[in-house]
Parts: sequence; C-alpha cells; structure tokens
Amino acid sequence: MPRNTSVRIGPVDTWRWLGPVLLVLAAATVLVGVLAGPVAVLRSLGFGLADSALTVVVVGPLLAVALWRRPGALRVVAVLAVLIACSRWAHGLPRVFGAELEYNWQGKTVELLWLVALFLALWPWAREEAGLGLRLKPGWRPAGWVVVGLFAGFALLFLWNLADAGAPPDPMDTERLLFDLGHPNLVEELLVHGAMLAVLDRACGTPWRFLGADVGWGLVLTSLWFGLWHGLVLDADGFVVEPVAILSTGLVGLLLGWVRLRSGSVWLAYAGHCAIELGQDVGVMTWAVLGGNVPLG
Repeated sequence: MPRNTSVRIGPVDTWRWLGPVLLVLAAATVLVGVLAGPVAVLRSLGFGLADSALTVVVVGPLLAVALWRRPGALRVVAVLAVLIACSRWAHGLPRVFGAELEYNWQGKTVELLWLVALFLALWPWAREEAGLGLRLKPGWRPAGWVVVGLFAGFALLFLWNLADAGAPPDPMDTERLLFDLGHPNLVEELLVHGAMLAVLDRACGTPWRFLGADVGWGLVLTSLWFGLWHGLVLDADGFVVEPVAILSTGLVGLLLGWVRLRSGSVWLAYAGHCAIELGQDVGVMTWAVLGGNVPLG
C-alpha cells in the first residue's frame, strides 16, 4: 500500500529531535553554570523537574481518560513529559543574563532556542500539524476577528478600570511593553498550542465541533496546563497555588487554542496572546496621556 504522506513524522514517531533540543539546553546550562556555579544550576534543575512532575500528575487523570486504550499512549505521555521538563529546565536556570530586569528574558530566550531546534528537526510536522505554516484554514476569519476584539476589548476594559479607580496616570513600563510584544508570548504558543496540542490531537483525534473548529482532548488538556503554569508553581521560593489565576488563564488558553484550531495557525494564536496584554498596555498608555503624562516610562 502507498504510504500516507499526509501524516508527518512527529515527536511521538521518532526521538531524533531530542538530540538538538538537549544540545541547546546543555549549552545554555554550561554557560549559566560557569557564571552562577554548578550548585545553583543543580538546585534549579531539581526544582524544575519537581515542578514538571507536579503538573503532569495533576493533569494525569484526564490524560489517562484521553489516552485510554489508544495505541502508543505511553510514548505520548513520555513526549509530553519531556516537552514540559525542557520548558521548566529553560525557565528554571539561575538568571545571569538580564538578572537586573524584572522579567525572565533569559529563560524565554533559551526556551525559544530549544523550540526552534525541535521544529527544525521535524519541520514538515511543525509546518502542517503544529501550525507553523503560513497558510490559514478556510473559514479562519472569525478567529481573526476574535483577535481584534481581544485587543479592543482589553484596551477599553483596562482604561475603564483605571478611570473608575481614579488611578494615577503613570506611564507604561517600557520593559513590560517589550515583553508583551516580543518572543515571551511566542514561546508559550509554540509549546502549548503548537507542539503539545499537535501531539495530543494526533493521538486523541478531534471528534468534537466547537464554534466551527474541530477539537478534542488536546484543547481540554492544553488549556488546563496553560492555567496550571500560571497559577501552580513550585520553585526555590516555595509552593504557590492561585486558583483565580489557574481559572482565568485556563480560559484564555481555551480561547487561544480555539483560535489556533479554527485558523490552523499558531501565529494567529500568538497574535491573540499579544492582543490581550498589548490591549492592557494601550489602556495604561492612553490613561497616562489623558492625565497629561508621557505614555512610556
């Protein structure tokens, strides 16, 4: 029988992507270790692995239901666990580059590099299934309008809240604006709604229809992980659980996952991610200008 060329070789089919990914992470770890010391690196890696295990265990029951009696279920779990561990590894390294800054640019940059290594190693799969291609699905326009609505809605909502609270017209923090516009949001989308969603949709299928998009357990599980990573944290500073953050960001993850599936593009999901945060930033800058202050500080 002829081979089905529509099914691309993905992370579950081969481990050849793991070498380049580990090479990137190892190089970053050695560089950070030289500057921060091996003890600090080993401690951070320990917390990173523990945090990875925690999120896998919390989602474990639903993951077991989704993969019940499906071929290659254990391999799917292993791939997801490795992706999560690599993410925590990158973010958990001691900050030696940009340590004086408020946001973890170093961790986000290391994560971007290992994700690039993953997608280059499996480019046909990345382009066709993980949503990195530039071609949008027919009927993508509702997803595009959602992105526009998110930007406008959050800008107006934030401006309204600032006015209602009588907040001082403080300028927008420049670093925060750059963080919201740059690659930090991109790496979240590439990992969650690119790689992880593609792996789960291949394994579990997309048997349901949700607002014009074919969805499945992948959307449910990635939305839950998206929420947990913003509200369930285990690191050197301790164990933090924020139910409101888990719920709110989980719902945002659900919406961005829908944008990704309806449009077929992780880039549009990234635009939606930026639209939420940039809308808030524009609200702050508008309030600053209306109050006679400069928009950026």
